[in-house]
Amino acid sequence: MASTLRARSRAAAVVVTAVALTAVAAGPAAALPGRDLTFDDGEQRGTTMSVGTAFLVFVGIPLVVAALVWLLVKAPGWTRSGRANETDAWTGDPLAVGAPSAGEPVALDAGSDQTEGTGGTSARW
Repeated sequence: MASTLRARSRAAAVVVTAVALTAVAAGPAAALPGRDLTFDDGEQRGTTMSVGTAFLVFVGIPLVVAALVWLLVKAPGWTRSGRANETDAWTGDPLAVGAPSAGEPVALDAGSDQTEGTGGTSARW
């Protein structure tokens, strides 16, 4: 019970800290009505966005996009054909790019026909 309480309090502290830091960072960007704001020549003030519209645009749409991505990732596993089972093992031959074919002698030095040696990059220690 103590670990659950500790985990919940830690999660609450993280959420409160994140909200507080976001509010502090967004504070200067908030153009409160009633302030005497000076505008450059030709600049026109647009209409303000309501709280509901701002919440929809900045919270709702990203949540919908994240839910759609999650659904596209998880949906194939919900069907029986989307799951792998033990019989779906790889049945092909191993492939090594640039390796000699099976049964072909291996030259230990690229410039010689020597097929046996003591090792190393040039077949010489």
